[in-house]
Amino acid sequence: MTLSGALPWKGAPRHPRTASGPAPASVPEGATAPKGLDPVDSRCVDDTGDAWLYAARVYAFPGSRQKVVDFYRTTAEADGWHVQHDPLDQGTPDTTAGLCFTRGGDGEALLLTVQFTSAEDLKLEHDYDAGPEFDSGSGFEVEVGSETDGAKTGCFD
Repeated sequence: MTLSGALPWKGAPRHPRTASGPAPASVPEGATAPKGLDPVDSRCVDDTGDAWLYAARVYAFPGSRQKVVDFYRTTAEADGWHVQHDPLDQGTPDTTAGLCFTRGGDGEALLLTVQFTSAEDLKLEHDYDAGPEFDSGSGFEVEVGSETDGAKTGCFD
């Protein structure tokens, strides 16, 4: 499995940093997009003066958070992504903190994040009432993003 190639999500942004660069083209076996939730959240956010372009998608997964972590660590790292850890919080397990990867150098840096979510989080963040697919297992959101001007960025900048 690979994470390379164009963004596979319908409605994903078409920007040189994300459209032609690496992106999450696969998910752990058994992961599904929740019914009734917009399939892709993609936009350009410019609320701080530094515009951020991203595409994100939420998945329900019947397995454990550890299986999600293992999948993305293996798949992303094999595809040239580099996992980063919060230098101020080294003790929090990935199954709680999620994962953040970087790829690219000056002028072409991309971030790939995997964050865990719950039915309660989906209600607060997306005004979405999660169905039974969130009753067991793990919910997670995958996002690929970049500064619109290509500025180098990191997970914990």
